[in-house]
This record gives sequence, C-alpha cells and structure tokens, in this order.
Amino acid sequence: MKCFMFNQLKLYVNDELAPAESKGLEQHVENCPQCQKHLQEWVEGMQEENFSTIPEAPVPDAFTDEVMDKLSDAVPPRSTRKRSSRTRRQRGWDIVKKTGLVVAGLTALVVTGTVVSPTFANYVNSLFQMEKDSDSGMKNAVYKGLVQKLEQKATDQGITVELKELLADSMRIAVIYDVYDESGKKIEDHILNAKLIDQNGKDWFEDDGGDNSGSHGEFFITERFLNEIFESTEATPDQLILHLEQTEIADKTGKWSLEVPIDMKKAKEATKTVAFKDTVFQSPQGLGIELKNIEFSPSATRVMLDTTFPKSAYLEVERTSILYDRKNPQGAIITEKERDPAFSGENMMYEITNEKGEVVAAWDMKSLDDGLDNHENVLWTPRTEEEPEEKAEGDVLNWWHTFGPIQGEQKLKLQLKKIYEKKLASSKIDLVPAELNKKAATFKDETGSTFTFSSFAWEPGNGEDLGEAVMTIEGTLGKGIVENHDWSVKDENGKTYAASVSTESTRDKDGRVQIKGEITIPRLKQEPKKLTVSYATYMVEHDVKWEVPFEIK
Repeated sequence: MKCFMFNQLKLYVNDELAPAESKGLEQHVENCPQCQKHLQEWVEGMQEENFSTIPEAPVPDAFTDEVMDKLSDAVPPRSTRKRSSRTRRQRGWDIVKKTGLVVAGLTALVVTGTVVSPTFANYVNSLFQMEKDSDSGMKNAVYKGLVQKLEQKATDQGITVELKELLADSMRIAVIYDVYDESGKKIEDHILNAKLIDQNGKDWFEDDGGDNSGSHGEFFITERFLNEIFESTEATPDQLILHLEQTEIADKTGKWSLEVPIDMKKAKEATKTVAFKDTVFQSPQGLGIELKNIEFSPSATRVMLDTTFPKSAYLEVERTSILYDRKNPQGAIITEKERDPAFSGENMMYEITNEKGEVVAAWDMKSLDDGLDNHENVLWTPRTEEEPEEKAEGDVLNWWHTFGPIQGEQKLKLQLKKIYEKKLASSKIDLVPAELNKKAATFKDETGSTFTFSSFAWEPGNGEDLGEAVMTIEGTLGKGIVENHDWSVKDENGKTYAASVSTESTRDKDGRVQIKGEITIPRLKQEPKKLTVSYATYMVEHDVKWEVPFEIK
C-alpha cells in the first residue's frame, strides 16, 4: 500500500509544487516509512534506467564529506532549473538527501555536476545491502550510517579469516566476514569464538559462551543481539571491543585473532525510548503484565515487559525425552518431573498498530503452527528472560520481545489480544498398531479433543541404530485448545518412549483447531504389539482486551 502523499513526488521532482508544498512534502517523507520505502524503490529504478550504461568510477579514499558537499552543489537553485531528465534526477537526489536517506558512506562520485553511482539499493556500497541473509533491520542500520568498512585479516596454516564490514547498533552487533584457504576456496565449517570487552576489561559474552556461527550469503554474517546482554540502551557501554578468535579451523591448528574497536555512542544516540509508568494489565486467570519500555533503534525494536503470577500457577509435569550426552551419544530415554509455569511472557499475542490501523509488529506464541500464529516483523532472538524475583504478589520475570525497525515520529497502539495457559492432561489412548492399516482408530479425551490414528509403519533397526514407528494422526482439539505438548507412548511391556508429533494446523468455521500430521516413536528395539499414547500438557488460549497508546517523538 502506498501513502497518498507519495503521488506528489512526481510533481516535486518536476518542480511543479509551490515552495511551501515542497517543504511540507520533504517533512512528510522524513517521517513516513511507507514513502521512504517507495522512494528507495523509485530512485533505484531511476538510477538503473539512467546510469546502467555508465561504468562505475573508482571511489576515492576520502569521499564522505566531499560527496555530501558535491551533492548539494549538484542541485541548482530553483529559479535556474529546467524540466529535463537531469533536473528530475537532481530533484530526486535532493529529496533523498533531505529526507536522510543519503548518509555518510554514500558510494557516489559527483563529476562536473552529474551524479554517477551504482543503483540506489547499493548506494552505500555496503555488503549488508547486498547479502541475501541481511534482514530489513540491518539494511536500515546502513541507511542510518551505523556500518563501517573493515580491512582486517588473520592468516595461519594457509587459512585466512577476513573481516569485511561491521554493523554496530544499540540492539545488536553484526560482522560480515570471509574464511578461505590458499586457493580462495570458502571454508563453510567453522566457528569463531567471540568476546565483547568493555573499557574495564569485562567480557559481556562470557556468561553465554560467545560462540559465533554465521549465516551464509556470498560471505558470512555473524551477529549477536545486545538486547540479550544489556538491560537498556543507556546501560550499553560507549566503547567496546569485539575480539574474534579461533585455534582450529578445517582440522588445522593455528591462531586466528582479530580485534575490532566499536564506538557505540552514535548507535545510542540514534535509539529512541518510550517509557511507561504503572501500565499494568491483570488477567482473570491471575497473570499480571506490566509494560515497561519500548526501544526503537535503526536495526530493531524492543518491547520490555514484566509478568507476575502466583506460585500456584506452576505445574508438576512428568516429561519423557531423549538425552544425548557423552555417556549416551546414541541417546537415552529419561522420564523426569519438572516444574513448569502455567503462563509465560512469550505465550501471549499482541499487535502494534499505527494510526491507520495497519499492523507494524505482532507477537505470538513461538510454537504455534503456521496456520495459527500471528507473527509480524518479529526478529527471533534467543529467549530473553531473567530468573524469577519473588515478591508478595507472586514471581516476577522480565521479558524482551524483539521486532524489526519501526521508524519515524508516529502515534502507535499496543493491543493485547490473547494469553495462553498451560494445563495438565491425563489422556491415555490404547492402540493396536497392526490394526491401524485396516481401520483407523478414533478417540475422544477429557479435554474434548478427538484424535484419529491410522497408517502405522514400522522400520526395523540396523546395527546400533534402533527401529522407528510412524503413525498418521488427525484431530480436532477441544474448545480453546491450540496445542498438545510432551507426547509419549508405552509398549506392551510398560516401557516408555518419547514421541515427536509434527502437524499442520488450521481452524474450522467454529474456531476450533484441526491438526493433521505424523507421530514418530524412535528408539524401538522391536515392533510394538500394543501402544498407549498420551500427552502431558496442552495450551488453552484466552481472549483478552488491553490497549496502550504511545507515541514515537
């Protein structure tokens, strides 16, 4: 959808708007994410059309300040402009420059008043713009000037680790790098160990290991979300050092060590924070939610909230799983009781909408199938929660939800729509596997859910590999139930096995969840004659209504 103001841009570049209208349009585009997005696409197309036949000029070593001055000089006074294709290009660059979309680092060469550049999408010559694994937040950080080129290499045993580019945002740090051998062949299988050291020598990655593995485009991208380390933008040190090292790559022992100083002041200044006071919701089920802060950085948005629930909202769950460790490299089946909370700061659904009612971000429970979830603009970071703080009203946990960037001055609204509650189940379904291929077996349990099992398949083991059984499962879950968790089975000898269920989910016309998929039972020594299928917990959704308006200034 395009903002209606975007149609005036053609009048702007043709110099057909009055001075007051031109100034108003420039101010509007500066604060309108939709216009900025379409402006980028529009100028990109214009650049491809007009400069596709012109070879790129080499970029001088010192160009940042010179380019901005020359861009200003390239736009003649209004009274001397002619409505030519070159004037339209200049007007396009003019509004791009005025709206802040041209930043320091623009890879353009201005020669005799004519702009010669690559396409607009690559105007900063940034690898974060071009790498396929870069997300929208990374690219927006490029626009805001939070990316710097790196020229660092470490070579040992014929293997080179080369750092290409650094992104330093208040929410995350990311590095584009390459690893290759003497022939230039890329080395895929590697891990870089990382330290993030402040001025006092503290390593902020120490507590969680600091291992970095990279996604892969033409190069590698490794990133760390700082919002899982620092509790706020203000708490982030102004100066940090990223230390990357490794002593073994591609089965070769050596030493690859690189250090990158990071100035975080610009990133912190580019981050806006909306603070809330006594903004609390209390659900009928006993869950309290307090909205604390929302931070807006160029690369990400972070919603910070607390949840409070009584000690009675914990469940004693008997869970069967497969344990893999040094003693059990093939896996061992264990059954143990665990204490789970009935509620979680992750298990809720809310939307953030703008004044037009458009959803700019939406959070929902991670584990929901694609047919049920309502995720929008989410950046999946490692779960960020702190240990419960015991208070008189219950246990308090801190939660951070991370989204892609939400930019510009605008009025928004957070709307909480659902919370999810975990409950204990006691269903036990008896099956005779050999009969399922002849006739499906259907059962209804105490939650009101109906399950049908069919198509039993048995695959015997081979050597150390044990056998595996697979059944088809279909079902209609009870009213308000969206998931079943912690499946297990017992054979005719009473031995318990962990089971995994892979399903696709939809809703019927009554809103009930329909599931269809497979249930897999691994590590069977022999084909079972009887099976008792059960699941330990299920999730119920509760509709709620809570709205919190706020404004980015």
